[in-house]
Amino acid sequence: MFHVKHSLEEFLKDLQIETNRKKTSMLFQYTEELIKWNEKINLISRKLTKEKIITKLLVPSLIPCKIVNKGEKILDFGAGGGIASIPLKILEPQTILHLVESKGKPVTFLEHISLLLNLDLKVINKFVSTPEDLKESYDWLFVRAVNPKKIPQGLASKILYYGKYTGDKFKLKKELSFKGNIISILT
Repeated sequence: MFHVKHSLEEFLKDLQIETNRKKTSMLFQYTEELIKWNEKINLISRKLTKEKIITKLLVPSLIPCKIVNKGEKILDFGAGGGIASIPLKILEPQTILHLVESKGKPVTFLEHISLLLNLDLKVINKFVSTPEDLKESYDWLFVRAVNPKKIPQGLASKILYYGKYTGDKFKLKKELSFKGNIISILT
């Protein structure tokens, strides 16, 4: 049987991310809430098993712990269930995190998880098509499950794109890979 908590601990160890029992427990709680809420509202694919949620969704979201500096400002663009950024916020609470999502149901989940885990983050319920739609600038733009052609330019100096970037709108700076998961860093 697949044990989520044990797998999380093993992946954190493999990524050489130091954590504590409280943060690991928060990651586990976030994963369990994501699965529970996904039964009611579509946050992630319903076809995914717990194991795949950990290996294909959560693990890639832990990779940025190695490249995002403490205190940097992150915008999770098209946040959905927050899978691209909430695990990082749990492990690195000093990061400044804003999540922008245009759909109401995922926003409700994000607000719920923020309160449940006592995370200091900002949820923005808005459709963003230009940098002027937001009043702030960001160090990082995290993008997962959003067509790269729909990402407005100028929101952040660096873009962390979950997956292999094959477009030509942004310049590929670097690719990171861990256990078959690829993250592209764009400028």
